[in-house]
Amino acid sequence: MKRLVLPLLLLTAACAGMAPRTAEERQQDAARAACRQEAERMMRTRERGQTMRVDEAESRLGAGPFTGSSLAGSMNTERLGARFEQDQLIQECLRGRQDGAMPGTAAPPAGGAGRGS
Repeated sequence: MKRLVLPLLLLTAACAGMAPRTAEERQQDAARAACRQEAERMMRTRERGQTMRVDEAESRLGAGPFTGSSLAGSMNTERLGARFEQDQLIQECLRGRQDGAMPGTAAPPAGGAGRGS
């Protein structure tokens, strides 16, 4: 019986210490989750294109898992760069929400309407 007293006291103290979240905190959490989801969607699209380019380069150069060389050596730095870019996208989205703009409604970059212009 004595063995159960300390864990029960710790559990009770842990549950009692949780303060209910305010409406503002819940709204910030929802905004953060929405921005993270949008950034992940954007990064998946970019990663798909990058994977296609790496596959094409490996097939042209003869690199890959069955040869001695591979383009995978730079994979860690690419992942680190992608993670940094995703974090930046999330921060930009959150800043845009604070300024009153909705994500994805930013003006297009100056200098043309897209590729080939």
